Amino acid sequence: MASTAYPQAVSSGADLEAHSDHDEKAPSSTAGSIHSPDYNTRDVHKTNGVAQMEAISAAAHAGDDSGRWMLYGIALSMFIMYWAYCQAGSTSYSFAALASSSFASHSTGISATNIATGIISSVCTPFLAKIADVFSRPWLLVVSMLSYVVGFVIILESPTLAAYVVGQVFASIGGAGLSLLSTILAADSCPLQWRGLAQGILSSPYIVTPWYTSYIVSNLSTGDGWRWGLGMYAIIFPVVMLPAIVFLFWLQRKAHKMGIVMVASSGDAIKDAKLAAEKNGERVCQPGFDNTMLAVKPQMGLGPRIWLALAELDAFGLLLLGAGWSLFLLPFSLSSSAKGGYDNPSLIAMFVLGPLFLVAYTVYEWKWARFPSSPIRLVKNRTFATAVIIDFIYMVAGYLQLNYLSSYVYVVTDYSAKEWNYFNNTLTVALCFGGVIAGVIQRITHRYKFLQFFGLALKIVGYGLLVDPNGVHDTARLVMSQVFTGIGGSFSVVGSQVGSQASVPHQDVALAIAVLGLWSSVGAGIGEAVAAAVWNARMPGNLRSHIPLSAANDTEIALLFGDITAIKAYDYDSPLRQGAIKAYESTVYPLWAAALGLSFIALIAACFQSNFYLGEAQNAWDNKDTAGNVVQNEPDRFVSATGWRRVLRFWDL
Repeated sequence: MASTAYPQAVSSGADLEAHSDHDEKAPSSTAGSIHSPDYNTRDVHKTNGVAQMEAISAAAHAGDDSGRWMLYGIALSMFIMYWAYCQAGSTSYSFAALASSSFASHSTGISATNIATGIISSVCTPFLAKIADVFSRPWLLVVSMLSYVVGFVIILESPTLAAYVVGQVFASIGGAGLSLLSTILAADSCPLQWRGLAQGILSSPYIVTPWYTSYIVSNLSTGDGWRWGLGMYAIIFPVVMLPAIVFLFWLQRKAHKMGIVMVASSGDAIKDAKLAAEKNGERVCQPGFDNTMLAVKPQMGLGPRIWLALAELDAFGLLLLGAGWSLFLLPFSLSSSAKGGYDNPSLIAMFVLGPLFLVAYTVYEWKWARFPSSPIRLVKNRTFATAVIIDFIYMVAGYLQLNYLSSYVYVVTDYSAKEWNYFNNTLTVALCFGGVIAGVIQRITHRYKFLQFFGLALKIVGYGLLVDPNGVHDTARLVMSQVFTGIGGSFSVVGSQVGSQASVPHQDVALAIAVLGLWSSVGAGIGEAVAAAVWNARMPGNLRSHIPLSAANDTEIALLFGDITAIKAYDYDSPLRQGAIKAYESTVYPLWAAALGLSFIALIAACFQSNFYLGEAQNAWDNKDTAGNVVQNEPDRFVSATGWRRVLRFWDL
């Protein structure tokens, strides 16, 4: 039953428990550590997937050079996969508007699709993280690939809007899995001083993809061309994902053959099993692997193993969470098409049941969940909680503005399809370019707090450029708003990611990434739901008010509400087109003003982030590097406050 791994791969639960009695706010002799009293690592269950990944790493560096070449192949495959992911993201925003219009449901279609995909991707993120932890990293890639294929095939053949939305949901699960795994691997392998840059580089293909994907959108923007614009990824993703899957499973098999296999166990179980093995005269490590940690494979039948896997996945809790948010948010986008609007009995039932499911989720996670998807140790972590607040508000405000920005620009400007797609990707390019810059600045300064604060302030300036009751038509102002919003947003997002990952021990990094992503996506879903509710309530009346009766009757107004391409077909200076432009300006103004106001909440919250030192450690909790060794002679995580800085002592929390 012996198993082995390199000693630097992981530290035991007992090692971490030694730090659990320290005060988070009091600097210790171990530079850079936070020693949170809320972290009792006896509650941190070490799962099979994490152990398998450590075994894969050990196998890659053991024996001949084939394992190292496999690692290079995995790295190259991951970059190619993410390039395909970025390419799909650069086109889907534009194709979504065209697809919903082809079903004569532009407004409802966009909101329903965005809310459904936002909710599912948010709920599935911790579920996918648990798949990676409970089973293995390569199995997460398999699930992601299958979701991509099913989703894009459904989109390609979708006869109705409902089928299209279902396809987008499956595709969003695939995208969430691929994005999550890439982030987890970056966190596993990069010290804090390089973490931001690594995550920025990971998204760098977005800087390139918009410039050639605009030709794809332009050539497939007529008729049903959008179907192949999205459906082609049912072929592309399996091709680019299979090599990494094969490489990872090959290394996992090599680890099994070499006996370098560690199966899930808690720190106490490891110690007990090791003592029992030594008592019985059993060898606890393979020759050539010194100071290794033993883990125990549970001896149980198929039924108990399935039950344990479901418990580790927190399947019931995540089901409650998904049902709660879906039932609460979807009525906002369905109200315009439901008989009686918000007085519809079905919508009322959804509004009632949604919060009840969310309350049930909270109680279940608190009282009964064996492996909660939102454990109390994260909730009590001030740095992580602050990052959640910042990103949650960031996403609520962001989607209040972003949900119908593309449609607004499509109508109020005379852009071609290619120019429109260029604009749609301006924000993404700015985000990804800013992410690389943020990583470089973090590497030089070894801090992230001021950069995040500055980024949120710059994002507010970007939002302010669009808040004009008379509308914004000129290209310079539209583009600069997206540039400021993107660069400022990237400084904030990278800060939240690095800060939240720094505040937890290595064993909780994947969970921190997933839960932060969960609440970010929920924030996006709320922003989309509110935007959809305002849009559906105001736009039909505004169209009727601003478009002359001589230009369109009520039936034609309903058609214009559901299909932006019908508006675009009219000459820019025609009374109908100008009336539609006024209607769009009147509808988006309160949404964009609300986004601007909410952004100040995130700015204030950023003041109370921890100001960790970003050095060679993998995290700021136990001050160990990615090899598991204690980092020596690093500055303390606190910046000494002198002079006027004492007035702002909270800055160095």
